[in-house]
Amino acid sequence: MADPSIQTFCCRRALDYHPSYKLMNEFNTDRFNMVCLLSSIIGITGAAYQILPKIELKVPNRFYSNIMRRGKYIIMWLAIADICASLGILLRSCLKLMHHFQWYDGQPYTVSCIFLAVWIQYFYIVTWFWTLSYAVDMWRAYQDKHSCRKLYHMVAWSIPAIFTFIGLSTLYRPNANCHNLSLKENIVMKFLPNYFFTFLPVIVVMVVNPVLYSLSTGYIYHIITSYMAQYSTNERKMLDLFKQRFALINLAFYLCWTPNLINAVIVWTSWDNLPNGVMLTLWYLMAILNPMQAFFNSFLYNLLEHTEQICCKCFGAQSRVQEMVECRPLLIANVKGSSNSNGYEIIE
Repeated sequence: MADPSIQTFCCRRALDYHPSYKLMNEFNTDRFNMVCLLSSIIGITGAAYQILPKIELKVPNRFYSNIMRRGKYIIMWLAIADICASLGILLRSCLKLMHHFQWYDGQPYTVSCIFLAVWIQYFYIVTWFWTLSYAVDMWRAYQDKHSCRKLYHMVAWSIPAIFTFIGLSTLYRPNANCHNLSLKENIVMKFLPNYFFTFLPVIVVMVVNPVLYSLSTGYIYHIITSYMAQYSTNERKMLDLFKQRFALINLAFYLCWTPNLINAVIVWTSWDNLPNGVMLTLWYLMAILNPMQAFFNSFLYNLLEHTEQICCKCFGAQSRVQEMVECRPLLIANVKGSSNSNGYEIIE
């Protein structure tokens, strides 16, 4: 899980006198790590499929060809970051399944645990920034503004590094035994920075992306009505298709990361009396859904069958539609096209 909770980032065994520490032994069980292992394999498979070369059919309209290239470029880097994050979860699960409890107080385990914790947190924050970059770029693309690839790379790779360094350096220093604290240590200052810098990007994506997609929908509506000179049932179906795609992307992100937010709130507000059933449910949801982000992204951006059906109903000729879309589009985003039989300029 890409979560700054104790099982991930405190790489030494905690004292067992506290009920919450005993509950956290669940993270070291075979069943929990098998769930993490399986979900990470599915996530890696989905992300790998996303970056495989795909057959692309020609899109005669330069405006929309450019939009599809821009979206494809960002999704490729999102998939690469997803693979790296899921790979970290895979390796950590294998480590725990192989060594169980006997290695936990040794130096090799501590070093490996810290390295994997940094790796997982960093690459998941990278995925969140690429998800934000995609929404920003679509918003700019539908205004016919140029892409800012260098800026996206600078933000998506450097800011997560800063966030990870600040959060984990406060957690691990002076040592990795971050639960067995002395009376002189401030618990809030020990754990809060890592929680803050981990969940700030998640909250930003949850708030900003729906707004950007809503604005993009407005620009798409303007393009449709301008080029079609009408807004009939066909045009309404096309606009609904865009809304559906944007809504599914947002829903998948909320589904993957809402359990982490709920877990953080409960841990901070009820640490001395954690509800066992609720916490175990959340932890298993996180173990399943966090790595599955990569699979959901692959599924959503390659969901073509329903889109083709809608387009065929709108334009009447499937072959004509297929000339204007990618074989596996990252997002069906064909807004400018060629003329239909009635003389109107069609929009896909």
